[in-house]
Amino acid sequence: MSSAFSSLREHLQETRKKTMEQLCGVTLHGDLQERYVDWRLPVPLSNKRLERLQTIRKAGALFIHIPKNAGTTISHELYGSSMRHESIRYYQKHAPDVVNAMPSFALWRDPVERFLSSYDFIRNGGGSHVTLHPGFVAHYADLTTLDRMIEYVDGVSSIYQLDHVLRPQNW
Repeated sequence: MSSAFSSLREHLQETRKKTMEQLCGVTLHGDLQERYVDWRLPVPLSNKRLERLQTIRKAGALFIHIPKNAGTTISHELYGSSMRHESIRYYQKHAPDVVNAMPSFALWRDPVERFLSSYDFIRNGGGSHVTLHPGFVAHYADLTTLDRMIEYVDGVSSIYQLDHVLRPQNW
């Protein structure tokens, strides 16, 4: 009986998660917090997010991880683990003490090189450390040429329709 209850609970949690993503117009569940920042909603952070902020405070520096810019390696060196791709807006909202009191940095990459790297990442279904999010696999299946990829990126109506690897570095 407990396995049936557990299965039902997992199903309900997954349904709630998908419903929130659809209502907020995001593909990545992690983008919900970014969307709440857009809407200026005071939504509390999960324990995992609070723990990541404590890790940043302990390290004494804020690294803004821009995908496809060697961020996973830097994150592991600085924090001992991979961190999420949160924007500076996220940190300004949820950890102004970190933004105001600590040094912060991000790595920028030549946009053309980064786009080509992102294209390879998508065509290969991911890289050595992370796979392409399942929510984007179907969206990107037909993007078999660079021209199609450029057209797709140019035509989206919301940044939340793009995986992190295709979002502009200044986001």
